Amino acid sequence: MKKFVNLVEKILIRIIVITVLIIVAVQGLMTEEPFRLYLSWGERLEGQKIEYPVNKIDSYADEDLSIKPPYAFLVISADKYSSLPKAVVLVNNKEVESFKNREVRLKVMAGDVVEIDSTAYDIPLEFKITEVSDNLAYPEKGTVYCSNGGQDGGMVMIGEVMVK
Repeated sequence: MKKFVNLVEKILIRIIVITVLIIVAVQGLMTEEPFRLYLSWGERLEGQKIEYPVNKIDSYADEDLSIKPPYAFLVISADKYSSLPKAVVLVNNKEVESFKNREVRLKVMAGDVVEIDSTAYDIPLEFKITEVSDNLAYPEKGTVYCSNGGQDGGMVMIGEVMVK
């Protein structure tokens, strides 16, 4: 019986030593960028958008702008022009409004990415956030965004919406 216990003890010690050596080797490999991508689940998720159930709701299903969480609203204006019909507001890469009037009112929700496509105009344009709902953390009221005009600089990134 003593031989059996000694044999099991030797096997367990060897397994523990090999396991510790493997852990040290993997940690050493994770200091290199290519290995870290394959060995770490967190690295693969870096920069990925995590879909929360609240983001699955269609934010443009109804047209009224009564604000209920998780929604918010913002008003973007082109103050120097009465209208810019070819300038289009994109929310999550989908066209939602154009500047047929001086102002565009948007109903957004947390995580939406807002951009303005003004590539149709070859002149620099300024857009300003003129009004926001109380529960909107970003973008902030009064912020001015500029486009450089033309095909290369006509996209204006407002950014990702943050709701309080």
